[in-house]
Amino acid sequence: MTITELNRKQTAYKNKLKKIEQFVNAFQAVDETKDYIELKSKLNILKDILKELDNLEKEYCALPVKMDLKNALDILSDMEEDAEKLKESILVFLSKYKEQKKENAKLAPKSHIKLPDCPIPTFSGKFQEFANFKIQFISVIGNNYSLNESQKLMYLKSALKMTRP
Repeated sequence: MTITELNRKQTAYKNKLKKIEQFVNAFQAVDETKDYIELKSKLNILKDILKELDNLEKEYCALPVKMDLKNALDILSDMEEDAEKLKESILVFLSKYKEQKKENAKLAPKSHIKLPDCPIPTFSGKFQEFANFKIQFISVIGNNYSLNESQKLMYLKSALKMTRP
């Protein structure tokens, strides 16, 4: 590839970096899902640009020694630094979305009202009582999000009264 073609590629990547920089500088959170997708997209584009800048540097270095490449390599180095800074900025924006999701998951509604203990329903094995048992068990144990699946299973096992014939 000639130096002219490499310089054109360099200019194209520089323009892409400028567009991403404008996006980052003007970024305002509006719609969480849309913003997250846009940020991830820009991050992927930046990663691709960084790879291409590495390839471009290799192509510059493969040119004959006679050519003065210091200016071109300096520009490439500056572009890589700019791309890394933009990448960091986008990662900071993305981390805020991840923190919000963690906080939202932690903020499960908690009741501070002390209610009397509710007895766990038991099932004697009679078919006629099953529907009532199922409704009570699901409302008391099954819908209790503070219990994991193993704990729910243990409550279910303890709620079954096995009568031997």
